[in-house]
Amino acid sequence: MSVYLKQFSTHAEYEAAQSSLVLPNVSFCLDTPNDVHYNPSSPVPPTPSHDYVEIGGIKWATMNIGATDITDYGLYFQWGDTQGYAASEVGSGTGKKYFGWADYKYGNGTSSPFAEGMTKYNSNDKLKTLEASDDAVTAAWGGSWRMPTTDEYAALGNAVNTAWTYDYQGSGVTGLVCTDKTDSSKVLFFPAAGLCSKGSVSSVGVDGYYWSSSLDASNVVSGRVLYFDSGGVSWESNTCRCFGLSVRGVLG
Repeated sequence: MSVYLKQFSTHAEYEAAQSSLVLPNVSFCLDTPNDVHYNPSSPVPPTPSHDYVEIGGIKWATMNIGATDITDYGLYFQWGDTQGYAASEVGSGTGKKYFGWADYKYGNGTSSPFAEGMTKYNSNDKLKTLEASDDAVTAAWGGSWRMPTTDEYAALGNAVNTAWTYDYQGSGVTGLVCTDKTDSSKVLFFPAAGLCSKGSVSSVGVDGYYWSSSLDASNVVSGRVLYFDSGGVSWESNTCRCFGLSVRGVLG
C-alpha cells in the first residue's frame, strides 16, 4: 500500500485544497506543526489523455505528437525545441521554418556553429538528456508524458518483431509495424514521415526518423534517433539536432 504525503505552507492552503483535487492520505501544515490531517481519500492517478500500448514494460503512445490518428505524420521538431511545425510550414521564405543551424534554438545563430556553438546540451554543461522544459512531448501533452530515451527505443527493439508496410491497414501510409513478441495484440505503427532540412521536407513515405531525448554523447551536434526504412531498423542512430523529425511519446 502506498502512502501519499502533502505539505502545505499554511492551514489556509490546506482548507483551500478541500474543494480542488483529491487530497493525499496525509497532509501537514508548516505554520501549525502539530496539525496533521489523515485524509479519507487517496489520490487517484490521472487517466492518460492519449492512447498507449505497453510493450516491454514501457507505455508507448499510439500516435505522433501533432497527429490526429495513428497514420498521421504529425508535426516536425528540432531536437530540444518544443515548437512543432506541419509540413506546410516548412520552407525558406518569410514565415516559414527552415530547419537549419541558423534557426536552431540552441545554436549560436550561424549556419555552421559546430560543437562549440551549441549553447545548451554541450561539453560544458554535461547534459545528456533533454530537460522537461525542452521535451516536446511534455510540452504538448503534459503530465507524465515525455520523449523516450535511446535506451528505451533499444528496449522496444528487443521486445518486438518488426515489418515494413507500404499500406498500413488500408490507409496507403508506409512505415514500421512493431508487434509485441509475446502478445500479438499489442502493435505500434510508426509512419515514415521523412525529415525536414534546409527548407524542405524529404523522404516522406521512404524513411522514418524519430527523436529520442538522448544527446549523442560522442558528437553534441547530434541527437539520438530511431531510424528505419524498407531495408531495416536502427534503434540507436543519430542525426543533426537542427533537422525536423517526428516525435513519439512514452508515459511515465
